[in-house]
Amino acid sequence: MSDIEWLIKYEREGTKLDFKKEQYQKEKYQDLIKDIMSMANTPIDGKRYIIVGVKDKPDGTKEYFSIPREEIVDQATYQQILRENVEPNIDFSYYSVEINDNVFGVFEIDNCNNPPYMMKKDYKGMLKKGECFIRKGSQQERIIRRDLDEILKFKTATYFNDKISIGFNKNLDQKITVKGIREVKLPSKVAKEKIESILQSRNEGGNLVLNNQLLPITMRMSILDPFKSVPYEERSTEKLIQNLEDVMETYNDNDWYYIGEEMSEKINLTIRNDGNKYLEDVSIELRIPNDFVKVMDRVYSEPKSGFDYLSNTTFSNVNDYYPDVIEENEYFVIREDIGALKHQQYTEAFNEKLRVYFGTISSNQNFNWSYTIFAKNLPNPITGVLKVDVV
Repeated sequence: MSDIEWLIKYEREGTKLDFKKEQYQKEKYQDLIKDIMSMANTPIDGKRYIIVGVKDKPDGTKEYFSIPREEIVDQATYQQILRENVEPNIDFSYYSVEINDNVFGVFEIDNCNNPPYMMKKDYKGMLKKGECFIRKGSQQERIIRRDLDEILKFKTATYFNDKISIGFNKNLDQKITVKGIREVKLPSKVAKEKIESILQSRNEGGNLVLNNQLLPITMRMSILDPFKSVPYEERSTEKLIQNLEDVMETYNDNDWYYIGEEMSEKINLTIRNDGNKYLEDVSIELRIPNDFVKVMDRVYSEPKSGFDYLSNTTFSNVNDYYPDVIEENEYFVIREDIGALKHQQYTEAFNEKLRVYFGTISSNQNFNWSYTIFAKNLPNPITGVLKVDVV
C-alpha cells in the first residue's frame, strides 16, 4: 500500500493533510492560494498533502469523487498561479494517482524552509498584498504575531539542522587516535638526580665543603656574574644541598613547560557552516573527563634567566588567545568565543591550540568529549560527542 493510499483510506484531515472534493477551477484560485500558503506556513517537519477527489465525512468515513483523466489540471497551471501571487516561491507538485479505479489529484508540498509565505500583490479584491495564512489542525487562519514567532523559530532551527559540522580537522573527523606517553622524565627529576650525583661524588672523594672557598677563582667569579647561570658542578656543596631541597619549586615552570609544550598533544577543532548565512555570536563549550588526562590551563613559556630574560623585550602573551580552561567536578571545561561563523568555510574553534597531556594511565583508553555550540540565532544549542582513542 502506497503512502497516498494510506492517507486516503485511513487518515483524517489535520495540519499536514486536507481533502478536497473537486479540483480548483479558475473562479476558485483564491482558495488554492490560501490552502497551499497555509500548509507551507505551518511550522512542522515533513511533507504536506492536499488530496483532491475525497470528502472526509464527520463520522470518519470517506466519499470518493474520481476525477476524469482528461480533466486533470496541468501542474504548471497551478504553479504559475502561486508563483505570480505568493512570495517567496513555494515548492509543490500536482499529480494524479489511481487507487481502486478512482483517480485522485495530489498536491505534495515540500521543502517549506523559507516561511513566512505571503501575498505579494492583491488578487481580484479577495486577497490583499501582505496577507498571510497558516493551517492549524483542519482550519486555516490569518497569521498573528505569536504564529510569526513560532514560524521564525522553526525556520531558524530547520535552516541550521545538519548544516553545522565539527571535527578534529578539515575532514571533520569525529574520532582521532593519539599515543599515550609511556615515559616522562621531568626537568625537576633530571636536576634532582644530577645534584644527588654531584653530592655523592664529593662525599665519596672526601671533599664535602660547605662554602665556595676551595673553588677555583674563575668559578667563584662566574658565580658573581648576574647574567650567567652557574652550572651545578661549580656550586658549593652548601648551595647544592639547598638546591636539592628547593628543586621541585625551582623547576615548577620548567616541568609545566615540558608537559605542555613538549609532551602534550596540541589539538584544535574545526567547525564548518554549510548554510547560506552567518551563525552569529558563536561560542563553544567542550567537556573532557579529567580522570586520565590533563588539559593545560595556559601555555607555559620556556623559562629564561639572566641576560636572555632581560633582553626579551618583544614578549607576546600567547595566553591572550588560549581558551578558558577550568575544572568542574569530573571534567575539564573548555570555553571559547568564536564570533560569527561564516558560511561555506572552515573555522578553527580555538585561536590557540589546546594542550592535552595523555600520560601512561591514559594508554589503551577511549574517551568521549562532549561539545555544545551556542549562537545568537540558534533556537537551541547544537550538541554532540567527539571520540579520542589512546594507544
